[in-house]
Amino acid sequence: MQRTEGEIRLLLEEIVAKGLRDQYQLDIVSNYAIWKARISCLLDEHDLKSYVDNVVAKPTDANLLKKYKAVMAKAKRLILDGVRDHVVCHIVGKWMAKETWDALDTLYQGSSEQ
Repeated sequence: MQRTEGEIRLLLEEIVAKGLRDQYQLDIVSNYAIWKARISCLLDEHDLKSYVDNVVAKPTDANLLKKYKAVMAKAKRLILDGVRDHVVCHIVGKWMAKETWDALDTLYQGSSEQ
């Protein structure tokens, strides 16, 4: 069944509001590649992909710093909402979205290559 652009947009808005549905959450190594593709699209949709692909320098200007923190928190929340509870222990305490992303990539990508 092909979804319309409107249906896709509504689904993405629901995901942002409520987090990923349980069946799409990162759980085990076998669903990492699919999870990563879904989360990458979601981050890209919200112009947040650069925060997981690169180290984005923390600005010194107060106004820019406030925006930076809000965007970083949103990127991390989308990632956290996309993983099951038992996965959170591997990423809790990471301040930057890239650190969170890299920790999952190391854990799951490394495991899937074995």
